[in-house]
Amino acid sequence: MLWLMVNLYYIPSILLLLMEQGELQDFKKIMIPLDGSKLSEGALKYGVSIADKFNAEIILVSVFSSKNPDSIFKQRIRETDPELAHDIEKMHIMYLMENYHKVVKKAVTGHKVKVRSLLRDGELSTKSVVSILLDVVEKEKVDFIVLSSNGKSGFKKLKLGSVAEELMKNVHIPVLCVRE
Repeated sequence: MLWLMVNLYYIPSILLLLMEQGELQDFKKIMIPLDGSKLSEGALKYGVSIADKFNAEIILVSVFSSKNPDSIFKQRIRETDPELAHDIEKMHIMYLMENYHKVVKKAVTGHKVKVRSLLRDGELSTKSVVSILLDVVEKEKVDFIVLSSNGKSGFKKLKLGSVAEELMKNVHIPVLCVRE
C-alpha cells in the first residue's frame, strides 16, 4: 500500500511520485472522509485536483451519530450555512448532514468532477468509524483515499490521528494524508 502525508505540498509533485509508482491509471473513485472540521474539508482541494486530472469520481463520506446529535457537524453547519443557524437545534441530524454535504459540494463548483455523498449513522468510536469507512471502500470499489489528520505538536507530530492511522493500517489502496 502506498500512502503519503503532506503539509500543503504541490499536487503535481505528488502525482509524479504516484505515476512513478505505477498507481495513477486506476484512479476512478476517490473517497474523502469528512468529520466536520475545516481540516477535513481542506482535503477536498487535493481530492478535486487529482479527480480533475483523471476524470475520477469523488465520494464524500461522513459518519455521524443520531444518538449523539450534538457534534462538530452542528457547529460547522452554523459556520457554513448561517440561514440554518437559528433553527439547527430543531432539525433532524440527517437533514443537517445532507445540508452540510450540500455546502461542501459547492466548493467543487466549476470543476468537471462528479461528487457523491454518503452519510453513515453509527457509533463515533475510532473502531466503528474505521469499520464504516472500510466498508465504503469495499462496497464502492474506492481506489484512492484523501483524508486529513489533525496536527500535533512536538514528538506527537509523528503520530497521526487515530482514525487516519487505523484506516491506513487496514487499506490496501493509496492514501494521501493531508495535515495542517
